[in-house]
Amino acid sequence: MQSRKRKKRERPVGGSQPEEMYGLATRKNMFLDRPTSHGGWPEGEYDPPVNDRIYNYLKSMGMIQERSLRSLIREMILSEGGLKLPPAQRRDLTPGIVREAAAIYRDFMAGFNGWLQSRGKQPLDPVRPTGSSTHAERDIVDRPTATYGDIDYLVSVPVDYRSEDLSDRRKEEAAAVREYTELLTEYLTSARPPMVDVDLTVAGNPMMIIVKLPSGGLVQVDTVVTHPSYTAWMKGRYTPEHGIKGYVTGNLYKALGDYLTLTIGTEGVLARLKDGQRVSSRVRSGVAYRNISTDFRTFLKDIADYIIDRDDYDIDPLLQQHPGLDPDAPSISDLAAGIVGLARTLESAGLESAAVMLGSIYAGFVEGLDENVGRKAARDITPEQEAKLRKLNDTQAARVRAIFGI
Repeated sequence: MQSRKRKKRERPVGGSQPEEMYGLATRKNMFLDRPTSHGGWPEGEYDPPVNDRIYNYLKSMGMIQERSLRSLIREMILSEGGLKLPPAQRRDLTPGIVREAAAIYRDFMAGFNGWLQSRGKQPLDPVRPTGSSTHAERDIVDRPTATYGDIDYLVSVPVDYRSEDLSDRRKEEAAAVREYTELLTEYLTSARPPMVDVDLTVAGNPMMIIVKLPSGGLVQVDTVVTHPSYTAWMKGRYTPEHGIKGYVTGNLYKALGDYLTLTIGTEGVLARLKDGQRVSSRVRSGVAYRNISTDFRTFLKDIADYIIDRDDYDIDPLLQQHPGLDPDAPSISDLAAGIVGLARTLESAGLESAAVMLGSIYAGFVEGLDENVGRKAARDITPEQEAKLRKLNDTQAARVRAIFGI
């Protein structure tokens, strides 16, 4: 998993007098979600439109706060080691504790699903533990004293799609997350399930469930939200290599995506397009979305198919061998080898220099590793823990560099 930050509760903003309190501005409540009459003949329409220009300016000044689909999903993944919990009630998250907590979480979800169905709502699908928690059953045998930073559980939230447009479907997904979060709060406060500390759970994001262990103490289980269209993908994408911090693999995905101007995240491999060209997430206006792949076993080959955009191209042997990753056992080495195969394939098609591509991805990977540890060091880890993480970074960077041959 990637590093997590403590959630800041949204608060009203004070005005010039003590009794003056205002909500933070958004695109909607500033009426910037609708076009203006500025622009047009004879100069032509402004690009970006005036309402977008005003919005972008206010946002750059810190005067706008928005909650995107990504931020809603990230809210499900915010805790690091049980930030809701009083220190005296926290438990070390060993493999045995993860097994115990996951079983309670599944029982809780079964009760919630029964309540949902009694109200005519579709049930949630608790898929499996994810992140480092994925390996808890194996670690009970191999590393019984191992500890994890948190417990994550992948849950699929149903969506009643009414549009084929990907932009609209993302909005529908965000609406479904909001609806089920509200329903969860209602269930918690009305049914007060005995296996959950309801007061602590609803004090913050209710998708971060505080469960009561029969062996004593409390444990936080963080819900990682996905949807049926992405469940199979997320099983792999949010599973780290066994024994390796999740942020390491996450930074390699990100470095590859940044180089190719693609997102390799919770929705598979996604392209953001404007005027037919891929653009970064910094470009907001006039962007269309295209899903390139949601198949974790073939996503690197699918990227090659999309970028080359013809059938008669030569596939490098490494890409043939590593077209994607095993969702149950992803490996940094396999991902790095697949990236090499992709770079060579794009070079053979006359679209990239493999050496430049690999060098740039490696530089982004190393930079991301360093930034991850820097954020942790600025927050709450000891110098000894920081040194251990930097040693991990050096080891994994050397591993990728050797495979990249640079």
